[in-house]
Amino acid sequence: MSDVTSTGVVVRNIYYMMAYAFKALDIEAYARLETEEFDGVEDLMAAILSMGIDLQRKRGFERGYSAVLEDILGVRGRVDVQATARLVARSSYRVACEWDELDEDTYKNRILKTVGGLLVSSDLVDPKRRKALKRSLLALRDVGTVDPKRIEWGRLRYHCNNASYQLLMNVCYMVVESMLLTQEDGEVRLASFADSQRLFTLYEAFVLAWFERHHPELKPSAKEVSRSVDGDVPAFLPRLYTDITLVGQDSTLIVDCKCYGRILKTHHNHEIASPSNMNQIFSYVLHEEFASGRPVSGMLLYALTASEEDRQSHWNEVGHDFYLWTLDLGRDFSAISSRLEEVAELL
Repeated sequence: MSDVTSTGVVVRNIYYMMAYAFKALDIEAYARLETEEFDGVEDLMAAILSMGIDLQRKRGFERGYSAVLEDILGVRGRVDVQATARLVARSSYRVACEWDELDEDTYKNRILKTVGGLLVSSDLVDPKRRKALKRSLLALRDVGTVDPKRIEWGRLRYHCNNASYQLLMNVCYMVVESMLLTQEDGEVRLASFADSQRLFTLYEAFVLAWFERHHPELKPSAKEVSRSVDGDVPAFLPRLYTDITLVGQDSTLIVDCKCYGRILKTHHNHEIASPSNMNQIFSYVLHEEFASGRPVSGMLLYALTASEEDRQSHWNEVGHDFYLWTLDLGRDFSAISSRLEEVAELL
């Protein structure tokens, strides 16, 4: 089985990236993922959901109140007077009562069951893992499902009692948002999202979250750089949003994450970096130094592709340090962390 996506990313590293990006660093609970091989990202998602559901069952599934309306002997909760009157008219001794009952049929659990069912039906998931996930879903047998096209992700809320759901809900989101609901031979098939824009967005979020966790003293942020324009800013000027800004004691480093295409392109038989990428980081650095009054350097941090070589280039231009580095997502996660640690040491 292949444990590497076509982008060169070790599949299990996607879990680590998600765990950082979604602030759900329960890595010890999922330690078994380090020793398993996966056919692809969907296979990994199925493994995370299966293990996550089993762990959540042991912790206790989220429970919520749902309204129950029932004709009973005696009184419970609120009496529905009109419905009870109709029962009396039929010579019934029952009372129509309505009350709230605590159960596991919550919105998050419905999403878990729905997306788990989609992965169980996907031929992109290893049969043994599909079987394990199906067994895990038995714990949600009394929970309903939702239409995956109509999931209201914005209504999900987290607190100390259900924080363990955050990673699982984001796994579900990635699966649902990457689905192609097309019929092939009478089956609904799941599209691979290993090469999609979502992986690139995840890469940017992961790098920022890594610095937030390991180097909070650098005040990592994805901030807007002020243009410091005199008077009104023309509407046609684009706003300057950095992927990551790191603030050291004496200087600032702006990191722009890139996770697509070739790092160097050939122009008239000469390899050059993307002019648009270079202009972008150059603009960030100049505007940030003008606004902050402190030394600023810039880095293009490319996710290394199979067709490129590892790079740690550095140069000084008009008084500013610039870097073009690569981050090899196909290596063990410890090596990825070591490279990011080297970035932090530049400040």
